[in-house]
Amino acid sequence: MITYYTDGSASPNPGPGGFSVIKELQPHILGSEVGATTNIRMEGKAILAALNDAAGEQCEIFTDSEFWINVITKWAPGWEAKGWKKPGGEIKNLDIVQEVYPLYKKSNATLTWVRGHEGDFGNEMADEWANKARENGDVGPVFVGEQAIKTAEEYTDEFLALGTVMQLATSIDNKPWISTVYFVADSERNIYWLSLPERRHSKEVATNPQAAIAIAIKQDLPVIGIQAAGQVSIVEDDEAVKRIVETYVGKYDGVGKDFYQRFVVGKNKHQLYKLTPTQLALFDEVHFKENPVQKII
Repeated sequence: MITYYTDGSASPNPGPGGFSVIKELQPHILGSEVGATTNIRMEGKAILAALNDAAGEQCEIFTDSEFWINVITKWAPGWEAKGWKKPGGEIKNLDIVQEVYPLYKKSNATLTWVRGHEGDFGNEMADEWANKARENGDVGPVFVGEQAIKTAEEYTDEFLALGTVMQLATSIDNKPWISTVYFVADSERNIYWLSLPERRHSKEVATNPQAAIAIAIKQDLPVIGIQAAGQVSIVEDDEAVKRIVETYVGKYDGVGKDFYQRFVVGKNKHQLYKLTPTQLALFDEVHFKENPVQKII
């Protein structure tokens, strides 16, 4: 089964726009329209392009547009039966609806909603490339073609930058514990998180600094994830705290923005923890099908 992620972009809205189709986690199709357009039109164009590309093969199309899923699977059948009319007004983007709905009916496609901008790797990639399509202004659809093959290290760095939630495993007295935390990583693949000292995992690393983490990048088959083990320490150097917290604030839209100021004056309740990996592996069934376990450290 083919996996697609689609997204659209317009900035301002309405304004210049673009859409993208990510196929098997690789940029595949980009497009736009002449003149001003909207996010909704671009999202519809992206789904249309994915359906055309699948050409009847079984596929799953992930989109963060609940609107277009409702249009295609719930509303369009009634509109078509009534001569493409609906009570109370016109059908917006009717040209796209009349093209995408018949194609969907003949397809072997499943439309799946994914929450946008929540760290889903495929969705984040689709958003990134939709913005590139908008900036380039190619009317398209344009096939991106084969992308340059990346190394396991390059994929790992990309996934660490895009991933948001990790599982943290700690242990004391041979009693393991798993916690879920938000994280950031630096260029040396050290992993950081903010936590209160009284949380169980914080108490445990104070006694036993050895810990392990797991990050699910793509949870559906084929899967992608990162595993690492190493030693945890508390970051106390002012400049290091400032640098990492700036990364954290940028990644999470302002969350933790007062951490550094409170840290400097000694009023911060949280601590900044750092995992220095002694082992780190990428498990990637998408880009390394023959050998998905890629040892990085």
